[in-house]
Amino acid sequence: MESRPIRLAIIDDHAIFLQGLFYVFERSSLDLDVRSFTTATDFLKETDNGQTWDVVITDLAMKPFNGIALIGALRARNIGVQVIVLSASEDAITRTNAQMVGAFRFVHKSCEEHVLLDAITAAFAEGPLPAKSIENGARRTMFQSDGTDTVVRPKLGPQQQRILSMMAEGSTNKDIARALTISENTVKTHAKTIFRELSVGTRAAAVQRARELALF
Repeated sequence: MESRPIRLAIIDDHAIFLQGLFYVFERSSLDLDVRSFTTATDFLKETDNGQTWDVVITDLAMKPFNGIALIGALRARNIGVQVIVLSASEDAITRTNAQMVGAFRFVHKSCEEHVLLDAITAAFAEGPLPAKSIENGARRTMFQSDGTDTVVRPKLGPQQQRILSMMAEGSTNKDIARALTISENTVKTHAKTIFRELSVGTRAAAVQRARELALF
């Protein structure tokens, strides 16, 4: 079988740190095809456009949503790529939360180069997660960045997800009803379900919570 580079994605919102990682990779013996992203949103857009990865490395403390939500978003998309969490956090709860949503390994940012390179090699050798593990990761509880509050991943149908996305774009109930060829009362019924599942009471709060959970 012909060998090929490991397709590696790195998500971290500190540009100078990303430059340091590229320096480490250039000096290593690994054959890597590396793409970097400063936001999880940009990474997910590229992924949704069909880009595939062998290994993903992500920071945790990022905006508009953190690394744990990013892993949950991948699992919700039925993507079993192995994810390495590379963080400066010393919090044991944070480590546990990352593992619960299916992180392959937690690597501290203070580690020596070989620790990260070994993690990449091991993740690539492990291969994608099996379907059951992806499903379990998608159903896991989402945690706030401080690890104290819990938010259950909402159960939204395709129509409700479309409506939520249109809410984020500023569409009114009338706009949504016209675009989806449904009544305004039906839109309102779906909106109530969306609010309930996201534990919010307004459109603005629903959109914000959806972004935190990487629902779009």
